Amino acid sequence: MVRRITALLILYASLFLIVPAIQSYDFKDGLTEDYFNHWLEQNVIPSYDTTKIEQVHGAQETNIDYSLGASFRAADQQVIHSEYEGNFVVMKQPGAFHMLLVRDGIITGGYTNSDDVSIGQMSIDGMNRENVREVYGEPVEYIRKQWKRLKVDHDEYDVFDVGNHYAYFFYDIHENYRVNGMLIINKDEVIEINDLYNNPSKEDNEAMHFNLVNATRAEYGYSALERDSAADETAYYHSYDMAENNYFDHDSPDGSTLKDRLLNGSVDFRLAGENIATGHTSPIFAHHSLMNSPSHRVNVLNNEFNYIGVGIEYNNENVPYYTENYIQK
Repeated sequence: MVRRITALLILYASLFLIVPAIQSYDFKDGLTEDYFNHWLEQNVIPSYDTTKIEQVHGAQETNIDYSLGASFRAADQQVIHSEYEGNFVVMKQPGAFHMLLVRDGIITGGYTNSDDVSIGQMSIDGMNRENVREVYGEPVEYIRKQWKRLKVDHDEYDVFDVGNHYAYFFYDIHENYRVNGMLIINKDEVIEINDLYNNPSKEDNEAMHFNLVNATRAEYGYSALERDSAADETAYYHSYDMAENNYFDHDSPDGSTLKDRLLNGSVDFRLAGENIATGHTSPIFAHHSLMNSPSHRVNVLNNEFNYIGVGIEYNNENVPYYTENYIQK
């Protein structure tokens, strides 16, 4: 009797493990890691409890709501290649900036810095670090990239495991850790990436960086900046110089300063400021880091400036260098 029960339990366990694996088997690529992870989430890992998120979402006042997994087709919107598997579709509604991550016509995530936008019932409306952690629990310390772990334990943002997605909440440390940005990523979009830096073209990253600056200025009550092609070129060559010569500084090794570079680049200006960053995997992280640095924040949030130049270059290890040149004409 005991043997029969044991045999039945073994048979049941085998069916429980084998059948879902067969269902997720790809006859071209075999049982790949993505299928294995999907199977684990669907059949072994408990479903994520969204009750608290739904309660908070019901009390928030968002005007634009997107469902994760919904179909989406870009019309006349700007499309920017991302560091993930999907592309960002830039939505520039006044006061409601957001970028949807779209892969094969499906919304897999997105970024916003607006209280009026929710993605998968997640929103930053009225949120700070304390109540974000009340809703989403303990932040994770690592996320997976294939078989590697990427550390995401950071004072300026939290990352939460929300079932099939990672949710990043960025904090303004100068305003009592108020949430000023949110990034939602499908886990598969991250897990499939092997490298730390999966850089899109510098032109795409520069476009994203420019959009983020103006979106932040709008949210904080400042006028939008225009891109200046001469300032763009000057900013790019400083990023190129830092990447090529392995340094990180506002002053070049030859002693030239921002003023020298602008004059040499024939940039018309009366007032100028410069922000630089490096090591961040995308402009989203670089931008939020700059916003939390007092000496860089004053450039982003300065009504004296009316133009900006943005330049990004990668070194031989694909580490990005970011330069922003703010100018007043």
